Amino acid sequence: MKYLTRPLILICIWTTFCLISIAQDDPNPNSPAPVLISGADRSRVLAVNADEFRGMLPVLGRTVFKPGPANEIVIFLNPLDLRSDESISAFRIYVTRPGGKTYELSPVSLTRSRRNELAISLRLFDLSGFRGQPAADGDYWLYVTWRGLMSNPLKIGFGRAGGELRPFSTRTNTNTDNSEPNFVGYRWSGDRIRFLEQATFGPSTATDERLRRIGLRTWISEQFEAPYPYIPWPNPPQMPTTPPANCTQVTFITCFNERYTMIPLQQWFFKEAFYGNAQLRHKIGWALSQIWVTSGVATQQSSHAIAYHKILTENAFGNYRKLMNDATLSPTMGNYLDMVRSTRTNPNENYPREILQLFSIGLF
Repeated sequence: MKYLTRPLILICIWTTFCLISIAQDDPNPNSPAPVLISGADRSRVLAVNADEFRGMLPVLGRTVFKPGPANEIVIFLNPLDLRSDESISAFRIYVTRPGGKTYELSPVSLTRSRRNELAISLRLFDLSGFRGQPAADGDYWLYVTWRGLMSNPLKIGFGRAGGELRPFSTRTNTNTDNSEPNFVGYRWSGDRIRFLEQATFGPSTATDERLRRIGLRTWISEQFEAPYPYIPWPNPPQMPTTPPANCTQVTFITCFNERYTMIPLQQWFFKEAFYGNAQLRHKIGWALSQIWVTSGVATQQSSHAIAYHKILTENAFGNYRKLMNDATLSPTMGNYLDMVRSTRTNPNENYPREILQLFSIGLF
């Protein structure tokens, strides 16, 4: 048996190294940027209604479409080498106006034309509705992202063509052999996992793969713009300081838990940590809550704790002076560190002391 053991060990070691090599080496780490196909007007996207697509790249497309969840169109990209597990979910389609809102349109399906162009079917409405819906009032810029890379922007008319539309300024994001190495994602999974453990509430396979494709800078830029929160904020009503008879722990514990405890905020927080896309903002908001501390005991009402956490997340990527201002004016902080009980004749120095010793760099 000892003569069989050594070959088996060598086979296991060789297999392990092969699996590691497969896991680390990407056959195409530098993906090309997607390219939208334009129509006769080179500034406008080639698009047709979904029922007009016959499997071939159309010679002429439509200029104007009516936005809405019932309206489905098809746009086209130059051929791309997709992996076997990539589908329509690998693409995101946006319409925007410089200085205005950006809407993420709802993708439906992905097919190929007879000449191998990619045909993307989409509905002309924002599925999340986070920023409302695009209006039928003229031209928008439309662009597609794939593996974190953005396509060329082209015009599309909603309701009518024309209207005031300023030039769309973009940064070059196409990867070439001459790209600087600091724009490329970490090659080794250990480095990516360590970064995601710091910047998110835990790495996932999808996030690790995306970070590997697009690199740190692009991922962080995406996080700055990601809609937040993914799970809507809980919205319990304001309540009297003393729980009414129909909302006490004895008479109606569900009402009490929803309005006089931290349970709504805690449940929302962990759901957002598990399922939210804006992981960096959520993580920084949590980190700020470890510095700008308030108490779940001193803060009686759920709505007060939720309002205070909103301040932290809204200022996660902002100016620290503004964060100090907003937290100082917060009723939750005022109650916790006694500003609400501080008067001109009987000043309370609890909060001033903490803002000098804990919330900032301190005295010189």
